[in-house]
Amino acid sequence: MSNDYRLKTGLEYKQSRIDRLAEQGGKCALCTQPVKPEEATYDHDHKTGHCRAILHRGCNAMLGHIENNMPRHKLQNVARLAAFCRAVPAYIHTDWSDQPLHPTFRTEDEKRLRRNLKARKARAAKKE
Repeated sequence: MSNDYRLKTGLEYKQSRIDRLAEQGGKCALCTQPVKPEEATYDHDHKTGHCRAILHRGCNAMLGHIENNMPRHKLQNVARLAAFCRAVPAYIHTDWSDQPLHPTFRTEDEKRLRRNLKARKARAAKKE
């Protein structure tokens, strides 16, 4: 098979995706959770064009965000990305309740009160 082998037809692509999902035991290559065929996406490397693995649509989208934005976020190489990804779970599960609240944060009650106030002002302006 040459390096220029392409899945030329939609049917060929669909069958290849089904076969690859079966090879992966019906699971997403990233999150390892079961993938329904309608949620299965054939991930590919945007630089080389080579198909990689079957992912959930959401996992594929998140991977795309990460890969496309690595330079923007100063993750210049895979080692730095790997270090970042390893640190994320512990970081987001840390109890930060001893820290001050961010100035733009609003509780659900505060958001509701602001929405209601905005709606009252809009209704009052309509009556004028």
